[in-house]
Amino acid sequence: MRARGIYNEDMKYGVIDIGSNSVRLMVSDGTKTLYKRVNTTRLSEGLGLTGKLTKEAMSRTADAAAEFVRAAEEDGCGEIYAFATEAVRSASNGGEFVAMAAARGVTVDVVRGETEAKLGFYGAYSGGRQAVLDIGGASTELAIGGEDGMEYGKSLHIGSVRIKDLCGEDTDKIRAFAAKTVEGYGDGLPPFDKLISIGGTGSTLVSVRERMKVYDTSRVHGAVLRREEIEKLAEDIHAVPLNERGAIDGLPEKRRDVIVGASLLMCAVMDRLGSKEIVVSESDNQEGYLRYRLGLIK
Repeated sequence: MRARGIYNEDMKYGVIDIGSNSVRLMVSDGTKTLYKRVNTTRLSEGLGLTGKLTKEAMSRTADAAAEFVRAAEEDGCGEIYAFATEAVRSASNGGEFVAMAAARGVTVDVVRGETEAKLGFYGAYSGGRQAVLDIGGASTELAIGGEDGMEYGKSLHIGSVRIKDLCGEDTDKIRAFAAKTVEGYGDGLPPFDKLISIGGTGSTLVSVRERMKVYDTSRVHGAVLRREEIEKLAEDIHAVPLNERGAIDGLPEKRRDVIVGASLLMCAVMDRLGSKEIVVSESDNQEGYLRYRLGLIK
């Protein structure tokens, strides 16, 4: 891992998040995010069944990360950071992926589960007592804290792609699996006043609810989803055959087969926490990772 940098107001920064479902690029001026791009490569496909990453998934993900490095360089980014999460850290051949990315010019920092929770918390935190939920492809992080920082952070081995691998779209099986797994967050959690959602699940649900033909960040960031609304959206999507879901405005092609499981997982977490609503944030672990690399958080 490279030494943490020092903020330079004249520099652009690129941050590449190599997630279990998608690879994302953020370009920032160090104080605000200028834009984000995403490529859904499904790195964790099959991981829940075999414990290994497939050659095909690793190759397309490494290619996507390398393409984002080139894009960030062309946009004038003076520092470019790449980090990977659960799919790489839990796979028996995760080191093979890191080597594959390095061969394409991408140096990957594989972060621990608790660190991933911390990055999400500090990326999304906006004041007061908050809990931050990050549903990924292979893991789900929960972090809770306040003005003095994160007080609780835990990562569980459940996510949208893992649910697809293990449960398909059997909603009874998904509900049981999710409810049992989220017990891992334990009891006696620190109090919070607001639950925040980061990652693609919350943003996709808002996009579908609002029937967005073109994704609009300004309409997604800060949007509120109620618990019963999330379950209704999941049920409505589930009722549409997979090969007909292209007709659902706001539902990206590469999330059509995982959004039902991810939505029911969100419901399970909310039930565990006793939360009736969740606020969607477009600021997430990419902003948190940049803050970390700039030495603004430990």
